[in-house]
Amino acid sequence: MKTLKKIVSNTLMLAALAVAPLSLADALVWQASVGDKTVYLAGTIHMLKPSDYPLPEEYEQVFAKADTIVLETDMQATQTPEFAMLMSQKMRLPAGQSLSTVLNEEVYAQVQAAAEKRGLPLQALANYQPAFVALTLYVMELQTLGFAEGVDAKYANKASEAGKVLAALETPEQQLGFMLAMAELDANDFMRYSLADITTLPELMGQMVSAFKTGDAEMLYRLGAEPMIDYSRALYDTLLTERNQSWVADIEGYLTTPETELVMVGALHLAGPDGLPALLAQKGITVKRF
Repeated sequence: MKTLKKIVSNTLMLAALAVAPLSLADALVWQASVGDKTVYLAGTIHMLKPSDYPLPEEYEQVFAKADTIVLETDMQATQTPEFAMLMSQKMRLPAGQSLSTVLNEEVYAQVQAAAEKRGLPLQALANYQPAFVALTLYVMELQTLGFAEGVDAKYANKASEAGKVLAALETPEQQLGFMLAMAELDANDFMRYSLADITTLPELMGQMVSAFKTGDAEMLYRLGAEPMIDYSRALYDTLLTERNQSWVADIEGYLTTPETELVMVGALHLAGPDGLPALLAQKGITVKRF
């Protein structure tokens, strides 16, 4: 039960996994300003290797300037038994269905092989949505590769230790809703797509982390956004565009407060024409790299 709870927790954090490479001389840190009021934006990766730290010095600089650290969600709340139970309930298949009945024979065999390779007891997840099983396999593969605490968790802890205010853009229940959007996709297609991606993770994550640390937003968009758009524009809009548009309204509100906020979100939320810097600039807000 403890192992499944850990998988559930990590899977939630991976669901918003939005990472990939950006511009050689810059960190993934921006400042958005109206008059003399500034909100800082910083990209995150939800799982990193210990050797990937420290991050570029700009992260510590904007952290020091901020009174409030705003993350995608309340990370402590995602660690509770209550949330694990809610997620388990929401991600279960309807009564009478199982993973072996919603996937065709060929794809189910591929999932079995992938689960056995990673030591995942597939029977424990037999009644869960294919999207949840795919995300669980992603997390387990990343853990096998040595990925652990991500930027979000690290800075949530740093904020608590420094006595800074922690805030969130979304509730854990809202993030769970975005995961459920993946369950609406064709189960066999999504599982094939996911299993193919998992085989590329060692190389892809190396590229992503390198790009993240050098701030290459263009590469980030090419590696992270374009493949998602090619697969499902609707999924891209649900996971990225619509959330970014909602967060722009939150950031506009932060630009009216006396406190200084640092907004830390998955790196892909900061890249491309639908990224937060581009959307804020469209609103007439001054946005530049920090």
